[in-house]
Amino acid sequence: MGQNIKPIEIVNSDYDEYLSIQYAFTNVCNYKCSYCWPESHSGTSRWPDYDIICKNFDHLISVYKEHFNKKTVRFHLLGGEPTLWPKLGDFAKFIYDKHGCRMTMSTNGSRTVRWWNEYSEYFNDIQVSVHHEECDVEHVKQVLDTIYNKGTVMTAASVLMDPKAWDKCVSIVEELCNHPTPWVVKTKMLVEVEGDERSQINQDYLPEHIEFMRDKMKRFPPQAYIDKMKELGNIELAKTAAKIIMSDGSVHPYSTFNIYENKLNSFLGWNCNIGKDRVTVQANGRLQGSCSELKVFGNETFFIHDEDFTEKFTPDVIKPVTCSVPFCGCSAEIRLPKKKNV
Repeated sequence: MGQNIKPIEIVNSDYDEYLSIQYAFTNVCNYKCSYCWPESHSGTSRWPDYDIICKNFDHLISVYKEHFNKKTVRFHLLGGEPTLWPKLGDFAKFIYDKHGCRMTMSTNGSRTVRWWNEYSEYFNDIQVSVHHEECDVEHVKQVLDTIYNKGTVMTAASVLMDPKAWDKCVSIVEELCNHPTPWVVKTKMLVEVEGDERSQINQDYLPEHIEFMRDKMKRFPPQAYIDKMKELGNIELAKTAAKIIMSDGSVHPYSTFNIYENKLNSFLGWNCNIGKDRVTVQANGRLQGSCSELKVFGNETFFIHDEDFTEKFTPDVIKPVTCSVPFCGCSAEIRLPKKKNV
């Protein structure tokens, strides 16, 4: 890409009939990782009212299905640590039974093997984040084995690669890859959350670190397992239909990693489909963007905890919005359809 050639549009047909919901229903966590966003473990938001959020999410999903042709819904749970919520299994089962959502979850995997044996069946895909500062690697392996051996849940370990403890993180990746049960192993880079370079790749990474993480997938399960997960609808396709249109009219394959690496993740003033194709609900119940965009529904503000949510949240509030944040640090929101205002 030439120095003066910049992205002007991201097109992505993945979202034509697909809605993404990310629900961080708590910021209570039993880990306190130094590189984690402070709000993710501040403990200020505990558990939502089960009956109210079931009613409100039922309404929200119905609006998108009936008015925006969203035939497939991926519902992703995270926190804090989501498995600490006593009603987690009941909620996942309600959403799946009512709307057939593909239920996924990010977790630190710290609950007992007995807990995972009982509740993991409520999910299609479970991503266990491996944190070198806090986790018991042997326990993580037992948990991943338990989920994988269910035979119905896509199972992955995602190692957070801390540049300040690089050798230790690489050692954990190697140990997980050498474990005989062949669940997925991948790496995850850290991004900056403060200052002028907010949401850029962590500045402590060396070139060799970046190269190691460029191919984040470090181990795949057997093809027979992959085929079964595809048959069950448990796998989100690794490839995306997203393309980047440049200011000279050229079209390039989409790569989130390249966008971060080349610092092209500023979409300030662009029209973005956040709110139209993706809904993020924070621990305080507010519907907003993972990128910190607050006005995903124009000047309207919605909280999933509100008792009158079903009366307030109507189809007419759902439309593309003008981005008001300096940088986009959420890979899922970077690849949303968006276009630069000329």
